[in-house]
Amino acid sequence: MKNNLFIILILIISVSGLPFLLSGFGVDLATEIYIMAIFAMSLGLLMGFAGMVSLGHAAFFAIGAYTVAILGQFINNVYILILSAIIIAGLIALLTGSLFIRTSNFYFLMITLAFGQLLYALAWQLENWTGGADGMRVSATLDFGFGEIASPLAIYYLMGIAFIFVYILLKLFVNSPAGRIIKGIMENPSRMAALGYEVRVYKLLVYSLAGALAGFAGSLYGYFNMFVSPDLTYWKFSGEVMIMVIFGGVGTLIGPVLGAGLFIILQNFISSYTERWQLILGAILVLLVLVGKGGIIHWFGYFKEKFIIRKGTKNVETSKPIEEEREVIT
Repeated sequence: MKNNLFIILILIISVSGLPFLLSGFGVDLATEIYIMAIFAMSLGLLMGFAGMVSLGHAAFFAIGAYTVAILGQFINNVYILILSAIIIAGLIALLTGSLFIRTSNFYFLMITLAFGQLLYALAWQLENWTGGADGMRVSATLDFGFGEIASPLAIYYLMGIAFIFVYILLKLFVNSPAGRIIKGIMENPSRMAALGYEVRVYKLLVYSLAGALAGFAGSLYGYFNMFVSPDLTYWKFSGEVMIMVIFGGVGTLIGPVLGAGLFIILQNFISSYTERWQLILGAILVLLVLVGKGGIIHWFGYFKEKFIIRKGTKNVETSKPIEEEREVIT
């Protein structure tokens, strides 16, 4: 519990203080990281706590973004638009998930990939609604009733608050009885079914929640980027967010956040020096997978155990003989 509160406190301090250390470009980059961190955490929930690897998760992100773009032409109420994005993405996740969860492992991966590509084709074909290959501009404005939020700093803090809110929400969920049951199903579905738990119901619950949160991240991205295109539904984008989760560490919530930050920083800064930034990204991913220590968060735990905890134990062990010698002398 103390550890969770400490992480939340660090996140609040970081979100509050970063604008004083960053340039205008850095603030925009951090804003994008917060949005992608929400998206990565939603996939991290599926992969790390339910054992469901999806290669079509970007579809729900795109649904949220397109909901804001399309409905925003007729409605300029931010509450209705964001809520609609969450509900529509969650409902589509519920409907598709009721079919997808009947499969597992490789087949689940492939059917989610097919679903994402289906939406990609629809985004291209429905030009009257989505703008087709040209995409479409988001005309809705960020106004919660206190005036339009237009400055980069104000948008930064809004996305930062949304990010912290989602992190706390997911932390409460994974530590709840339902979250523990879902993790138990990931580790041993047969045993959990034998104990009387409806495995498919819980899988559908987590899949729908992950889809709704991805839709929420997509709606925020629509307001931030002010433009949406079919690229948001493409499998490559789903692959990128999966890399974020793997980079940060599967099975944790803070891991996907770190992974999203690392990925976007590499994408923006290294690409300004070389066109082959994907090569560096791929090398890091291969290194993480081959060494087998997990993502960034797992490496932190590994070094902490090896160099800090073991060092402390050695000091305790070496101090014991000295104390015994003193006792003998006295």
